[in-house]
Amino acid sequence: DERELKRQRRKQSNRESARRSRLRKQAECEALGSRVGGLVEENASLKAEVARLLANCEALSAD
Repeated sequence: DERELKRQRRKQSNRESARRSRLRKQAECEALGSRVGGLVEENASLKAEVARLLANCEALSAD
């Protein structure tokens, strides 16, 4: 009957909504993973620069 048809449509709509939500969360997670990778690289580069600058300061202080 009509109520059963509405119920089935609502169930299907909810399934599609849940599927879209899962896909959206997966995309967000992948984007965050990429961002983390970039930040890890940037952090390593900055640490190396700090070490280099500290070594330069120590060399200048020794003169």
